[in-house]
Amino acid sequence: MPTDSLLRKYEELSTTLQAYRAAVNVAAIVSVTDTSGRIIYVNEKFIEISKYSSADLIGNTHRILNSGHHPPEFFKEMWETISHGKPWRGEIKNKARDGTYYWIDSVITPVLDKNGQVFQYLAVFNLVTVQKEHEEQLIAVQSEMMIREQQLKDAQRVAKTGSWYMNIVTNIVDWSEETYRIYELPVGTIITSELYSSLLHPDDRENVEDCWQEGLTKGLFEIDHRIVTPAGEKWVSERGHFEFNDESRAVSAIGTVQDITEKKRTENILRESESQYKSLFNDSPFANGILDKETLKCLEINNTALALYGYSREEFLQLTAFDLRPAEDHDKIKQQLDKGLFGADRTIRAHRKKNGEIIQVEPFISEISYKGKQAFLITIHDVTENLQLQEQLIRSRMNRQHEISRASMEAQEKYRAEVGRELHDNVNQLLAVTHLCLKNIQPAAEADKKLIDKGIQATVAAIKEIRKLSWSLVPPALADLSLHDSIENLALDFKLTGVIVDLDIKIFEELIREGLKINIYRIIQEQFSNIIKYAQAKKVKLSMEQQNGKLTLEIADDGKGFDPKQKAKGIGLNNIIHRAEAYNGEVTIESSTGHGCRVFIEFRL
Repeated sequence: MPTDSLLRKYEELSTTLQAYRAAVNVAAIVSVTDTSGRIIYVNEKFIEISKYSSADLIGNTHRILNSGHHPPEFFKEMWETISHGKPWRGEIKNKARDGTYYWIDSVITPVLDKNGQVFQYLAVFNLVTVQKEHEEQLIAVQSEMMIREQQLKDAQRVAKTGSWYMNIVTNIVDWSEETYRIYELPVGTIITSELYSSLLHPDDRENVEDCWQEGLTKGLFEIDHRIVTPAGEKWVSERGHFEFNDESRAVSAIGTVQDITEKKRTENILRESESQYKSLFNDSPFANGILDKETLKCLEINNTALALYGYSREEFLQLTAFDLRPAEDHDKIKQQLDKGLFGADRTIRAHRKKNGEIIQVEPFISEISYKGKQAFLITIHDVTENLQLQEQLIRSRMNRQHEISRASMEAQEKYRAEVGRELHDNVNQLLAVTHLCLKNIQPAAEADKKLIDKGIQATVAAIKEIRKLSWSLVPPALADLSLHDSIENLALDFKLTGVIVDLDIKIFEELIREGLKINIYRIIQEQFSNIIKYAQAKKVKLSMEQQNGKLTLEIADDGKGFDPKQKAKGIGLNNIIHRAEAYNGEVTIESSTGHGCRVFIEFRL
């Protein structure tokens, strides 16, 4: 039988164990597994954290809590350790029944029997989820900071812009990697005032030092200057900001340094290009101007344009394109601007000079950007003289062609006259002899008499036709008979067809050359023939007037007319046009169905 003292000690020990157990349940997560890993005991804290019931856990393995976060090697190493009777410690990420995750700091201790063999594993876990989250956040922040730091380095490298910091009190300078790269010094080189000064270009050293001293009082350090590096001369742009203490003394400065060597080179190239452009623009043999795209106001003008238009530069810069164009062109300009077609118009147009003189110009227009504005660059080629020369050349060619036409017509008239006279003088004489012979034949029979009479009638008819044909071929002898009288004779024959002819002729024939008279006669003859053949007219009005160096001829009929759009000009009308043009005449033909035809010709004498 146990003594009272032993019972008291047992009770005290039991109470102490209960207290330890309660403390462990509150503070730690506990489980006990057999050697195969099956759970044989879990405390209340285990159940609370895992959110599984005791029934779910007892007899199961810890795989029920596997989150999939750890690789198989992780648990393999754990089992190898505890199976050899050694304790194992590590952090495990588990998955609770509701799908949430939690981290535990695990200590697994093998429990040995009296023979020193492992028969159970006691696992004590501490919940470290909050610490792990903080740790992960810290790692993420550190990783993000490293990324940002690398991005800053990359950005500085791309922008060729480094940064620097200087503690003015301790004279300690900190440069970024890009700043070392710009100055071509090894990263980490200690920067002293003497070293920095030695890197400055001798011609810029004093300016940089003066600017720094000024910054110590004003708080800003801004300067572009040159430096000398192993690779050669460079341009850098430095900007800095100073921090002051309560006594208004500069204690630190932070700033940037940018490699602007390429920028300076580009600026030099642009300055040279601008100088060349201005020279080409101002000294061009063509008139050049720049107009605002919206208002067409003159923004720039060259010397050639000033000389061409007669304006001063100040006057020209107050003008717009409207001031240089005649008023009748203004609506067209507005329409082109509204439709965006102004720059595409390359047609020759009229421009007005300061003195009012109109010139013809050919523009070449392109869109450019000028001092931040969209503009038109216009090159003007004065083609006034060229157009005049072209017109003279065209007139010369036309005159030459007219001379050829007149010569051809005169030759034709001579040939026709010869043919007509040949018909009249020779063929008609032969027919007259034949007629006389036939009349003197004594017929032997009545049938012969009839044949002879038919021959005589045919001969007489042939003589009349040949006389008529020779009369049409041989021009009137205008030296003996005036053009006025010849036209009247032509009108008398025309009246025989039953058409009323009204003549109104007011000309001074002594001022009209012989060839033109014959040509006018032939034109009237041709049109009278057209009227007889096609017009079915009852009345014809012929008017001819000569004044102010011009002679006008008008022939109008009341016939059936024609639609000029549907009917091409016939041979007769084309002959009239050809004859008129040969003598500097302009022909106008007006006609419509049912309203007759009017031919109007104006000759420049």
